[in-house]
Amino acid sequence: MTLTPERSAPSTSVLTERLRLETMSPAEMDALISQSRLPGWAEDFPQPTDLDAARQFFEQGLHTAAPALATRVIREQETGEVVGTIGFLMLPEAGDAEVSYSVVPSRRNQGYATESLLALSRVALDEPTVSRVIAHTEEENTASQELLLTAGFMPVEIPGLGLAFVLLRDQLPDASL
Repeated sequence: MTLTPERSAPSTSVLTERLRLETMSPAEMDALISQSRLPGWAEDFPQPTDLDAARQFFEQGLHTAAPALATRVIREQETGEVVGTIGFLMLPEAGDAEVSYSVVPSRRNQGYATESLLALSRVALDEPTVSRVIAHTEEENTASQELLLTAGFMPVEIPGLGLAFVLLRDQLPDASL
């Protein structure tokens, strides 16, 4: 089944050098949850993590969050294809905004995840309710750990929650990365 994306309101896109992080439309959210495909999606999009994230974003009402914290698709500017998702797993709690991200295998190792993560972290840390962006990863996921370290996140211990990495406003790398 192929659906046509529709936008009910103007998107609050975040632009990077090569990507557009676009607020996920209701049609995109529905397609992910129902495991349907939309035109303009990379051949290997979505991945299981994108489907799980869409369900979680929807269940927690994050699809209607403040524009800075909205769930987004990662779209290549050059091709216009959606190549991943990025968003926050909950509204900021005690100043923490927990980020989740995924880039399809065909676009990995090109710096897209780092580019997206840094751009969205900047947006989140501009929000007065956010003092740090946090990301969790599995101990065996060394690629994600390397990505987080490259993006300036620092490892912290949070007992019982696996590996956690945080980024504070004053730790943001230069915008040129």
